[in-house]
Amino acid sequence: MQERKLRRGRRRRSERLYARLPLQLVGASATGLQFLENTETLTLSQFGASILTRQKLMPAQEVIIRRLDTNTEARVRIKGKIGERTDGCVYAVEFVDSKANLWEIEFPTPFDLDEPEDLVFLVCNCCRNCEAVHLGESSFGEFETVHGVLLYCMHCQAMTRWMRQAS
Repeated sequence: MQERKLRRGRRRRSERLYARLPLQLVGASATGLQFLENTETLTLSQFGASILTRQKLMPAQEVIIRRLDTNTEARVRIKGKIGERTDGCVYAVEFVDSKANLWEIEFPTPFDLDEPEDLVFLVCNCCRNCEAVHLGESSFGEFETVHGVLLYCMHCQAMTRWMRQAS
């Protein structure tokens, strides 16, 4: 299996895990109206997550996320909008308290600063060729939103949609 590196830009502070955890999002909209929304995470990191919501949120805005399975909560800051889907928008959030452990997971510490992260096994939708791909900031945001990315396929000799390899 080939390995491809698309990483560009700064290094991540922790690994990301794909996990859909049920959440309640509590805060105020851009117009000042209070909201409580049941939603979910898409990815987790030691310092935050990506979440799906129908709310319009602003960078630097603070909201509370509450895990429905453990009834624990933490205050998070909106880092930015990653993308849009038919069922809402995907936002990156960061814990206000960097020592928060809402996920109750011990994340591995990045020990090799030259080793890229965000390794995903993808399959070309046209020829079914499989590659291990290190996604960079821009590609990773797209991938989180639509669970796929456009890449050049050496076998097809064309830009094709690549999706996560089925387990």
